Amino acid sequence: MDTTTLRKLIRTVQNWPKPGVNFFDICSIAENPEAFQWTVNELAALCQPLQIDAIVCPDARGFIWGAAVAYATSLPLHLARKPGKLPGATVSQSYQYEYAETSISMQSACDLSQKRVLIVDDVLATGGTALAIVALLNKHFQVPSSKIHLGALINLTFLGGETQLQQQGVRVHSLLNCADDE
Repeated sequence: MDTTTLRKLIRTVQNWPKPGVNFFDICSIAENPEAFQWTVNELAALCQPLQIDAIVCPDARGFIWGAAVAYATSLPLHLARKPGKLPGATVSQSYQYEYAETSISMQSACDLSQKRVLIVDDVLATGGTALAIVALLNKHFQVPSSKIHLGALINLTFLGGETQLQQQGVRVHSLLNCADDE
């Protein structure tokens, strides 16, 4: 498997979820065992050289790869969920993303203080979700941005999420970079 083959597997759905948007459907990666294993292995390979202590992944497709990477590396997994989906005490951060405004929550008892964290997600677009997680990690868990990395399957470089994360001090690692015309 390589990035060229991976890109060919990813379906692009035009004008979804709204007119003018090309949606990169990563379900085709999950449906292909070789591609799924390759992407998990590539993301897991980041953890040792970066000395990652914990994985954080956002609702919902991030759970697919985040859980697999946590399993492959024997690292703890922490979920960042949509509103009202976590029991117990939570901390939340509001944010805007490509199509709407929402918030993301984590359980306040997560043991993340001063740890090196890899946020694992399927697609990096405008960076809204990742930036909200970074804000939670910074404010509520005392994880400085210098200890936060983002690992994504696809980076939609034309939407600027990578630049915004880098401006916050977060390092971005992506398996595939896609330009606007792809």
